[in-house]
This record gives sequence, C-alpha cells and structure tokens, in this order.
Amino acid sequence: MASGEFGCIAEAGGKALGMADLTWRNVIGMGVAIAGVVDSSAGVVLRSGNLGWQELPLEAELHRRLGVPVVILNDVSASAVAELAALPGGSVSPWLYVSVGTGVAACVILDPVEERLGCVLDIGDTPAPVESWHCQRQEYAGLESVASGSAIMRAARTRITADPSHSLNARVATITGKDVVDAASQGDPISLEVLATAGRVCGRAIASLVNIFTPAGVGLGGGVIAPGSPYVEALIDEAQSAMIPWKRDRAPFYCARLGEQAGVIGASELAKRRLAGPPV
Repeated sequence: MASGEFGCIAEAGGKALGMADLTWRNVIGMGVAIAGVVDSSAGVVLRSGNLGWQELPLEAELHRRLGVPVVILNDVSASAVAELAALPGGSVSPWLYVSVGTGVAACVILDPVEERLGCVLDIGDTPAPVESWHCQRQEYAGLESVASGSAIMRAARTRITADPSHSLNARVATITGKDVVDAASQGDPISLEVLATAGRVCGRAIASLVNIFTPAGVGLGGGVIAPGSPYVEALIDEAQSAMIPWKRDRAPFYCARLGEQAGVIGASELAKRRLAGPPV
C-alpha cells in the first residue's frame, strides 16, 4: 500500500496542529470522516469511489504513522451527529439526515445519547421514477443519477445545449451549479424545471424513509441544499405529500446549519465519545 493513499490526511492534520503551535504529542485522538462505505468498528474503508480506496485499513495505518488513537467513520454519519446537536430546539430522536451533494446518502440516528447509529443508508442506488430519467433509453437509473448535484448539472447542460437561444448556451460546457441556481432565481424555466424535477425525486425517496423509520425530525445537508431554493421547496412539498399523515406531522424538516464544518465537528465529537469509552 502506497503511503500516498492516506498521507494527505496526516499532512493536513500536521498543518492544522502547526497553525495552533501544537504537535501530535498534544493529541489524545483523531476522528476521520470518509465519503464511502466504512466499517467503523474494524477501522476499515470498505469502498470509497471518490478516493479510489477499497478494503483500506485506514485506522490502523494512521495510528501506526501518527502514534495517536484514530476513529474512522462515514462522512454523512459525522454530519448527522453534528447537525443534530445544532438543532435550535435540542436533539430529537429518531433523527433522519439526508445529504445531497455530488451523491446522495442518508443516516438514521436512533438514540443520540447512546450514540446508536441505526445505519448509514446508501440510498443513491435506489430506483428513480422512469419519467425522471434523463435518457429514456437507459435500462436503470438510481436516485443519485437523477437527484444529485452531478445529475442536476448533466440535466441542465443537456437542456441548455438543445436551446441555442438560452442565455447560458454559449458557455454550456463550463456552467456550474451556481449558474443554474442563479438562472432559476431569475425565472429561467429550464433551470427551474431541472431543479424542481430533481428535488421532487429526492423528496419521494425521503418520504419512503420517513414512512419506514418514523423520525422526529429530518435534516437536509450537502452542497445542493439551500433554504428556499427550488430544489428544496420541491423536495419538501413532494416528501410531505407522500408521507403517512401522522408521520408527516411529527417530522419537521431542518436545513443544515453548520455547512462544510459539519463533518469535521461530527468526526471530532464521535471520536471523543468512542475513545472515552462507555460511561461508568
């Protein structure tokens, strides 16, 4: 195994410590949140498509390299813990947290006091409605291929390319998600439709999770989520319309409050809890 596969983590940690005039000798433990499938109890990254890792014993490798206890966990579960703690009215349980960025994933926390994470839900591959597929000749399309940030960009580029009069057509190859959101805010019908379609598909999937787990709150985070956006409004409207009424009434939606820091905060908190051991 090449050290470069995980050396960037140690390097980033070292830089952060240096900025605080500290060294690894001052560290009692470290939490690392990874985008991918993680066996936290074994300390192994089973698969991370973004990083190209598979069956990587990251916890042991980092501990050997740094000499400090290490806890690794999925990034969505870390964000879920942090956003739950940041709720203005205090923690709720069960807590369903859904992250929509380049991919789509979810986490259910059954009991925040005992840190019982029901599971990290890899919902990106759940089937999406056929009418939402960007290419009707596909044999299969999952939620992530329709409702994620990456999917929104593909759909917008396809639609805008087909419309030579569109304001973004001249630079369609370089448009960003922000461009699509900005165009939607100015009333652009293509951008509005793309965002709303993706939001509705995600909302339908969240409704199924609510109907299964009966959460007392639903958190929405990730780069695609912005309060009041066409995506979020369509998501919430569709989700609430498909929820069992009494479950809908007890599961308010909350947009993430911590932004990109959620994963860092959650990883630190979970590492602190686990390394402290069970309460006496």
